[in-house]
Amino acid sequence: MTNPWEQFRNQVIEALHVSSGRDLSQYLEIPADPQHGDLACTAAFHLTQELKKSPVEIAKEFAVFDPVKFPLIQQVVAQGPYVNFYVNIIPYRRLVVDAIQKTGDSYGTSDIFVDKHVVVEYPAVNPNNPLHIGHARNAVLGDTVARLMKTMGADVTRMDYINDLGLQIAVAYWGLKHLEPPKYKGKYDQIIGRLYVEAQEKHDESQVRKYLKLMEQGDNKVAKEVRTMSERVLRAQQKTHALLNVSHDLLVWESNIAHSGLFAEALEKMLGAPGTSKPKTGEKAGCIIVDLGIYEEFQQLTDTDKVLVRSDGVATYTGKDIAFHFWKFGVIKDPFLYKPFKSRVKRDQTLWTTSHTGDPGRYRPAHIIFNVIGMPQGLAQRTVYLTLETLGYTEAAANYYHLAYEFVTLPDAKFSGRKGTWIGFSTDEVIKEATQRARKEVKKRNPEADSTFIREVSEAIGSAAVRYSLLKIAVEKQIVFKWDEILSFDGNAAPYLMYTYARASSILRKESAPKKARISELVNPYETELFKLLGRYPAILREIVQDMRREKWGTRIELFHLAEYIYELCVAFNTFYNHCPVLTADTQEMKGARLLLVNLCRQVLNNGLHLLGLTPLERI
Repeated sequence: MTNPWEQFRNQVIEALHVSSGRDLSQYLEIPADPQHGDLACTAAFHLTQELKKSPVEIAKEFAVFDPVKFPLIQQVVAQGPYVNFYVNIIPYRRLVVDAIQKTGDSYGTSDIFVDKHVVVEYPAVNPNNPLHIGHARNAVLGDTVARLMKTMGADVTRMDYINDLGLQIAVAYWGLKHLEPPKYKGKYDQIIGRLYVEAQEKHDESQVRKYLKLMEQGDNKVAKEVRTMSERVLRAQQKTHALLNVSHDLLVWESNIAHSGLFAEALEKMLGAPGTSKPKTGEKAGCIIVDLGIYEEFQQLTDTDKVLVRSDGVATYTGKDIAFHFWKFGVIKDPFLYKPFKSRVKRDQTLWTTSHTGDPGRYRPAHIIFNVIGMPQGLAQRTVYLTLETLGYTEAAANYYHLAYEFVTLPDAKFSGRKGTWIGFSTDEVIKEATQRARKEVKKRNPEADSTFIREVSEAIGSAAVRYSLLKIAVEKQIVFKWDEILSFDGNAAPYLMYTYARASSILRKESAPKKARISELVNPYETELFKLLGRYPAILREIVQDMRREKWGTRIELFHLAEYIYELCVAFNTFYNHCPVLTADTQEMKGARLLLVNLCRQVLNNGLHLLGLTPLERI
């Protein structure tokens, strides 16, 4: 009862089954032109050979239904090879009102992933730089997937992986010890990031290697100072995350993994797996290998063996990733200790971190994993889950999703921490610019407002503008950073969505909506369009999840459809507002009905904006 569009669609599917004797659900689509129906069936194109009839003849045969049995269908029309279905707005309208009023903030939720623990890992930015705008795309994608999975009923852990043992960190630490930090000002991640750029040219290679060895050994002065530096950078990065409405539940540190015994236990699992071997002769003698030759993309290679552990006992990149995911999926027991991670960012719940001291048992094995990693890592990520499958962990492999995305680039360069191309394009700087632009508009609209209102509203709009600009583009499409596009306040942009929500709120501040009204008064095409859109919201969310699929380059999850839907709803609401007076409606009955419709729109916009990570504002 809480998914009106799905009920209409199911009646269409059943009506087609009655008329054709077939399940034609795969051939349903929403026509681009609403005059061609609310749903159209294209099956006639695909059945001509089998039925020995023209598509037009087939469409005519399928275009029949029983209005008593299928009350949500108003009309079926065969138009050429298409079978067009029109929704019966009278019962559909009542379904929409009942569903939204019954569920409120929960409208759109589902139980698809109920009782499932979903782990989403993002953005895994090295603790030697601030987040640039490319990192921000990773962060907002991961955070939005986490929100969506929670809406679909899952218990979600939002995880950040902190690589504090790499060469990049050792170089940054060298810069901290040997350069002049006072000459750089600002947030700590900005300071360390600039030191890292300078240290790239000036560092002593032998000294850096010594630092790296001490970091890997742990339990010494250098290792402790590197951890302190990394934690300070991370706290600064978290302030940026907070500006984007991005949050985490668990931090997992590479240094804790290295000294946890996790790899030793994973090694035993690898050795005992049916897909592995340990050659006694040849160039791979003593290595632990897995043969991936059964998979198409590896068959063209002359050597289909993938080394997981070298003969000296050192794991390869794939081997380390397999060990890490053994832990994530609960293949091996949890070796970590946990404690709260202290920061100045306000949180709804405790942020936990792995540590060398603390309490055990804070992690629950995942049923489903999403790793938000750039598209160039597609083959490496695919290798990991194919290896899991080859080792016999088929369920884990099937529930391992690489949420791949194309990078954000500059018009003439790629973002690089080492080269410092991020300077001037850090997420902090971009949000600051967006906030300044928002401030001018907010002050113009609210000349009498106090400074606190101007500041809070401008900050919310500025950060939302950046976040939404990174979400509304399909993940497989590259974003070329252009100030005017990233910070656009016109058209399909966050400020327009937020202004629409504020407009609905403003109407309802002047007069509240009744719980009951004569919705039969709402026969205007603009009102009908709103009801159709409002009923589609739960179906949009389900479709995004159910249509999620793995490609060779990564997992395709079309989050941008949610952004498209909210924008379409805002356009429809503003069109309704401009053509259908609410507070000055011709009759009290019409006024009450339109107020109810405004309230329904406000509720769905509230739900959708929160899911996108945008803050709904009562006033702008």
